[in-house]
Amino acid sequence: MRGFSMGGRRHCALAALLLSVSPLALQPALAEEPAGTWLDTVTVVGTRTEMAVRDNPRSVAVITKEDIEKRSADSVAELLRDVPGVEIADESVAGMKRLRIRGESSRRVTILVDGQEITDHSTYGTPLLVDPATIERIEVVKGPSSVLYGAKAIGGVVNIITKKGADKPVEVEGGGTYYSGSGGWQSWAAVSGSKDGFDYRLSATADRHGDRRVPKGRYSATGKLDDTAFNDKNLYAHLGYRFGEADNHYLALKYEQHFLESEGWPGPPGSLAGVERFKIDLPQRDRRKVGLYYDGEEIGDIVRKVHVDLYYQTIDRLFENQVGVRMSPTRTVDVISTSDDRITDYGLNAQVDLALLEGHQTIVGAQYLSDNLVTGKTSTTTMTGFGPFPITTESSSRDKAHIDTVSLYAQDEWSLADAVKLTTGLRLNHTQTGLDETTVAARAGFAGTDDTRLLSSLGLTFEPTDSLVLRAGYSEGYISPTLLQLFSSTTAGGQGTIYGNPDLTAELARNFEIGARYEDAGLALDVAGFYTRAKDYITTTRCVAVTAYCQTTGSPSSPSSLYVNADSATTYGLEFLAEYELTSGFSPYVGGSWIRRELDFAGYSTFDSDTPALSGRIGVKYEGELWEKPFWADLFLRGSTGSRQTYLDGTSLVTETLPGWGTLNLAFGGNYGEDERLSLSVSFNNILDKEYRPTFGELPGVRRSVEVSARVKF
Repeated sequence: MRGFSMGGRRHCALAALLLSVSPLALQPALAEEPAGTWLDTVTVVGTRTEMAVRDNPRSVAVITKEDIEKRSADSVAELLRDVPGVEIADESVAGMKRLRIRGESSRRVTILVDGQEITDHSTYGTPLLVDPATIERIEVVKGPSSVLYGAKAIGGVVNIITKKGADKPVEVEGGGTYYSGSGGWQSWAAVSGSKDGFDYRLSATADRHGDRRVPKGRYSATGKLDDTAFNDKNLYAHLGYRFGEADNHYLALKYEQHFLESEGWPGPPGSLAGVERFKIDLPQRDRRKVGLYYDGEEIGDIVRKVHVDLYYQTIDRLFENQVGVRMSPTRTVDVISTSDDRITDYGLNAQVDLALLEGHQTIVGAQYLSDNLVTGKTSTTTMTGFGPFPITTESSSRDKAHIDTVSLYAQDEWSLADAVKLTTGLRLNHTQTGLDETTVAARAGFAGTDDTRLLSSLGLTFEPTDSLVLRAGYSEGYISPTLLQLFSSTTAGGQGTIYGNPDLTAELARNFEIGARYEDAGLALDVAGFYTRAKDYITTTRCVAVTAYCQTTGSPSSPSSLYVNADSATTYGLEFLAEYELTSGFSPYVGGSWIRRELDFAGYSTFDSDTPALSGRIGVKYEGELWEKPFWADLFLRGSTGSRQTYLDGTSLVTETLPGWGTLNLAFGGNYGEDERLSLSVSFNNILDKEYRPTFGELPGVRRSVEVSARVKF
C-alpha cells in the first residue's frame, strides 16, 4: 500500500492505541449542559424502556440529533462508522452501505426504522435505505438481541428514529453538502410545524455522486474507481396528533420513499483473471413504507404505557450482471444474468408496560411479520468459437415464497436493592415458511417448514458508588434462512448456480458480556468484554452429485453449489470509550474495539475473518465559542490494524491480506445569524492522502478530500 513502506509499523502501533469511536459520534457534552455526557443519554433500544446509557444492562450507543447535524454524512452508515464494534460494509457497491456488528455479517443485524424492520432477502444483508436528513436519532445495541427484536439480531440491532414536527406552527429548513471525494452533492428541504395538538413534517432529498476518487496506486491507476457512481432520491412525510385530557395519547402516520441507482466496482486491476468484461449494475433499489403508530402514557396505576404500530412496506430491486470470459484466443463465453425482485412486508407490534409488583417494571408484547418475496431470474449465455456459429442458451425462472412470524415476548426489570437491578427476558417465536409458486419443476415439491424457538436473556447491573455502574449479561440470538436460501437459486456469471435448500435450519448464537461505566470529575468511561458462540451458520458446498436440490452435477466448468448448515463462529473481544472534559472546552478522547473472530467451516477453521483485530479513533475536540458564536472542532486519527480473509477456492485454501492503515482528519463548524439559524460544517478527510481499504467488505477509502455542509432554518 502506498505510503506504508516506512510508516507501516508506525501505523500499526498507532492503530493499537486507537481502539475506535469518538464521543462525537456518541453524544458529546454540550456547552449548555456541562455536567452531562453521553452516558446520561436516554435510550430505548437496549431494553424497550427508557433508560440512561450508564444504567443499561446492554452495550448500547446513541447518535443524537446534534451529532447528525454536525456530520455531512452521505448515508446512515457513515453516522455509525465510529461506534465501537461496528464496521461498514458495501460489498463493492457504492451507495448501498450496510453494517457489521462485532464481526457478524450484515445479514445478521436487525435494521429498524421507528421500531419497524427493514427486511432484505439477499446474501449480503440489509442496506440502510434511509435519508439522513429525516433522522432524529439512532440507537444501537450490540450483541445477540433476539429476545426483544426477533430474527436477524445475532450481531445486534440498529433503530433509526425519524423526525416529527417543529415546535412552532411553520418552520422551513434546507441544506446541502458538497463531497470532493466523489464530485458529488446532496441537497434537501423540509417544512414542519405543530399547532392545536397536530404536528407535521414533509421533506425531500436528492443526491448524486460520481466515481469515487482514491489515491493512485494499488486500486486505481487513474485515481478513480470505475463503476462507483450512485444517486438517490427520498421523500418523507409525518403527521401526528396528541390528544387526551393530559395529552398522554399520540397517533402518528409516517410515509417513506427511497430510490437508489448504483453500480458495482469490479475490483482491483487484474483481480479477475481471464475476465475481459465484468459489469454489475443496480438500476433500481427502491423502498416504500407506510407506518401507523399509537402511544399512550400513564394509562393507569398498573398499565403505565401502551404502544401499537403497524406498517406496510415494499422493496423493489433490479440486478444486472455481465461477464465476458476468454477461454482461448478464439473462444469466448459471455453471460448476462438478471434478477428482478419485490419484497412485500406487513407488520404489527403491540407492547404494554406494566407496574404489577413493587420494585418491578414489566413489559409484555406480541409481534407479527408477514415477509413475502417474488423473484424472477434470467440468464443468457453466448459461446463463440466452439463451432461454426455462436451458441446461445437462455433460461428463466420465477418463484414466490413467504415467511410468517408470530412472537410473544416479556421482560421484567427487578430492583433487588437500591444498587442492584436484574433484567430477565423471554421470547417465544414461531416461524412458518413456504414456497407458494415456482416455474422450476425440480422445486415444485418443496414443502413449507415450521420452526418454534424459546429464547432468553439475563442482565444484572450493580452501582457500588454514584459514579460507577457494573454490568453482566447473557443473551441469545438467531436468524432464519432467507427465502432465497430456502427456495430460490442464484446465478452469477462465471460462478455457477447456488441452489436453495428447504431443509435449512435457523442460525443460533449465545453471548456472555461484562462491562463497567464510570463518570466523575470530567472523566467518562465505558468498557465491555464479550464472548459469543454461534452455530449452524449457512454456507455453500459443491454439488458433487445430483441430489434432490442440486439440478446439475458440479464440475470445474460448472461449479454449482447448495446452501447448507455447516459453519460456526466464536467471537470475543473488548470495546471501550473514554473522554476527559477539560474546563477550557477541550476534551481528549480515545475509544475502540479489539476483536478476535474464529470461523469454523466443514473442512477447516481460521481467524482470518476479514475483521481487523484493532480499530479505532483517537483525538481531541473543542466545544465552545469563536468570535462569540457557538463553535466546535474535532481533530482525530482513525485507523485499524490489517485485515485477512481465508476461503476455500475449489480444493485449495486462499488467504488475502490488507495492511493496517490510519488517516488524519479535521472537522469543524458553528452556528451563526439570528437565533443561530445558519449552521456550517467543514470536514477535511484523509489529510495525508493515504491509500487504504478498511476491509474486503468495503470499497477503498477516499483520497484527500473536503466536505462542506450548510443548513438554514426559518
